[in-house]
Amino acid sequence: MQGYNLFRLHTVGRWIITTGCLGVGLFLAAGTTRIAMLWAYIAVFAALLLLTMLGVDPGLAQERTHPQAGGQDARARFGAGFLFLVTVGFAAMDVGRLHQSDTVPVLVSIIALTIFAAALGFQIWAMMVNPFFSPVIRIQAERGHHVITRGAYRWLRHPGYLAMIVAIPASALAIGSWLALIPAAGFCAVIVRRAGREDEFLKRNLPDYIDYTKHVRGGLFPVLRYNPWQGQQ
Repeated sequence: MQGYNLFRLHTVGRWIITTGCLGVGLFLAAGTTRIAMLWAYIAVFAALLLLTMLGVDPGLAQERTHPQAGGQDARARFGAGFLFLVTVGFAAMDVGRLHQSDTVPVLVSIIALTIFAAALGFQIWAMMVNPFFSPVIRIQAERGHHVITRGAYRWLRHPGYLAMIVAIPASALAIGSWLALIPAAGFCAVIVRRAGREDEFLKRNLPDYIDYTKHVRGGLFPVLRYNPWQGQQ
């Protein structure tokens, strides 16, 4: 119990540092704290990040913060993180300083923020049912890596990646910038490529994954057809 409590305290500490750095960075980019949608975006991001960090399996939390050596496509991980920061940073700068494309209607920003929250919620669901949701492509043999067929994985093979390619463009519009959709599109391209590479890697290296792909045809997007795992929990 003491070890678990220390883990929770460490998790909350990382959450405070992460959200604090993001918030300070975005307000510095904007040059002002008087942007309501920016506050709303940071609040939603912070709440869902805390839910993610506290809700996932401790083994997965360790894997996500300190993945073991041997994983593939680390450049995609770096590129996606960089393009996320560019997207939200440029959006904040646009609405606070540049005013080049900050004409997103408030209603559109609110809808985009709702979509962002729903996408992150979907990603949290995927992470909670999949204890092997690693930031790098590798077989986690030391953790008994196997095919996951429950939750969102009943309908598509990469629900987490789908959530990402919805959430980041929604971030640009939630903060209020049209031009920030450009780096967001770059983020989506990196994720689509990453999903393809991971799919091929798992076909070659994870037992039963090829059989899984025959029943769950959707990779990033669901394909409506019967599969024998649809009724499993």
